Amino acid sequence: MKVDVVLQGRGVLGIGYIGVYKALCEKGYEIERCAGTSAGSVVAALIMAGYSYKELEDILKEVNFNIFMKKTKLSKFYTIGKLLSVITNKGMYDGEVIETWISGLLEKKGITKFKDLMENGEKSKLKIIASDITGRKIMILPDDLRTYGVDPLEFSVAKAVRMSCSIPLFFTPVLFEDNGKTNFIVDGGLLSDFPIWIFDVEGVPRWPTFGIKIQGNQSYSSRGEVDILQYFMDIVGAALNYDADSYVREKDSVRTITLDFGNKIASTDFLKANEFIDYLCNNGYETTLKFVEDWNFKDYVRQYRSGV
Repeated sequence: MKVDVVLQGRGVLGIGYIGVYKALCEKGYEIERCAGTSAGSVVAALIMAGYSYKELEDILKEVNFNIFMKKTKLSKFYTIGKLLSVITNKGMYDGEVIETWISGLLEKKGITKFKDLMENGEKSKLKIIASDITGRKIMILPDDLRTYGVDPLEFSVAKAVRMSCSIPLFFTPVLFEDNGKTNFIVDGGLLSDFPIWIFDVEGVPRWPTFGIKIQGNQSYSSRGEVDILQYFMDIVGAALNYDADSYVREKDSVRTITLDFGNKIASTDFLKANEFIDYLCNNGYETTLKFVEDWNFKDYVRQYRSGV
């Protein structure tokens, strides 16, 4: 059966989405369209580029997540340097490394621009969520690019992923021109962490949409880590996590796979990520298998989408 998939953010915890992808494939689901926010945008882009779950497992074995902690020139000078980098560069770590890394992977599958992922040259099978904090609005890429005077067909997929992954204060934002002014674009989770609605249609859908979200884990301050940088990250974490964790309607919760990793690793613990790859992937795999065993599309349609 075909299925559309919407992937939440949550930083390195998004590694678990590879296990979700594996379970769906093994159970006969074919992902037709995929949307993602932040870390979810990375996995969504790679799936739509044509990577199999086996290929993604191999990528996980090869990547050193330390590369994503590339410091800016200022942040190399310990805590004070990171604070200065936040003030000057609007982030502690250089977000460009995300774009460079994902660009290399996409190019291996012949994907560079959104036109490479279009259905009949009109609609993209990939949707990426970012936040325009200057314009105070959600950006759905590539759809909303026309409002900025940009051709969606010619826009870089890797650039869109970087925009979605730019955790405020943690990664440097993307500067985006909008009719002569510069807009700051950051993590999509700031305004819409879990857009499960993005592929919804009026009436009965042709196939299901599954939302994949991650149960929020502990804040730094709750673990006794209370220096100024961790305080900043808790502020950001509260904003990023609020949207999805506070309210999921019943008709959405029944089509949502929720991964719970406990408090073993925080979403921004890139330096520890390689130690937890197997744990995160296995959790995503097992949780998804349990979900699809009980899932029935006809029952879902009859109860929530039939109009009765």
